[in-house]
Amino acid sequence: VIVVAEGAGQEYVLGEGGKDKGGNPILGDIGPWFVKRLRAEMSCDVKFIDPTYMVRGIPANAHDSIYCTILGQNAVHGAFAGYTGISIGMVNTHAVFLPIPRLIERERTVDPDGRMWHRLLTSTGQPDFHQY
Repeated sequence: VIVVAEGAGQEYVLGEGGKDKGGNPILGDIGPWFVKRLRAEMSCDVKFIDPTYMVRGIPANAHDSIYCTILGQNAVHGAFAGYTGISIGMVNTHAVFLPIPRLIERERTVDPDGRMWHRLLTSTGQPDFHQY
């Protein structure tokens, strides 16, 4: 797992220039450049995930930031401890290493009429199109 900070490597990529609505500079995207260089230098399989493009129903809040920090820190701890084939999750308020084979051994489905789905819709402010 390689994590690259937003704004890193600006000397290698071109940004749009100017500022966004919040007054922050619009930076170039180091991710695609880094993946291309990594593939050129190493014979390995490279997966690239840019979390800024993941679908969200609402803007990130302080809880999201803390949660992502906990998951990220524990992913690094697991890697340094030599674990492979794991995912990090929260179980009863504790960050835990979850073996990927166990996570994918069976299909998991979401009940569109279930309580968990409706909690998600409520927390993200999304409409329930299923009832129409």
